[in-house]
Amino acid sequence: MAGQSSKKQVASNQKILKEIHLITIVSYSLFIISRAVLSRPAGVFNLKFILTSIPALASLFVIEKFGRPRLDSKGAIVKTGEDLAQEGGLIEYLFDTIYLTILLNLIAVVFGSQKIYWFFLTIPAFAAYKIYGIINAGKQMFGLGGGDKGKKAPGAEASAKVEPVKSKRQQKMEARGDKQKVRYR
Repeated sequence: MAGQSSKKQVASNQKILKEIHLITIVSYSLFIISRAVLSRPAGVFNLKFILTSIPALASLFVIEKFGRPRLDSKGAIVKTGEDLAQEGGLIEYLFDTIYLTILLNLIAVVFGSQKIYWFFLTIPAFAAYKIYGIINAGKQMFGLGGGDKGKKAPGAEASAKVEPVKSKRQQKMEARGDKQKVRYR
């Protein structure tokens, strides 16, 4: 059946999008209701909530834009969208940002502390770490001096001078490898 994998991906993406929207709406509603019911201090706390919600909502928008399948009026698949179940890559980091935001908002509800919002700095710190790794790998790949920058581990000189001892079997295999292996009939 042609298109069976596309149908599975469309169903999977729709399920994932429905779940992430539900989780986000419930967590934000819980946060807002708890602020109103518990009469916790507003002002700076609400500003921090809004500022820290921006990365999660932007991530949700990007996931929605890339992952939402497009169907025509008859229900036929026009575009399947990106696979939201894939591991690694940008989509996974966007989901991590959303889940971290939801988790920290729920922790802020439980403890009622503004200090929880300092953990949001892990998002740009992790992004900077990943970007640095990508840039450094690119430098190493093109020989532009990325990586250890000429530093050697202590004892590296000593290990470089010592050649590994080869067993008799390895020596025989190397000797046989030097001979020509052409056989005539």
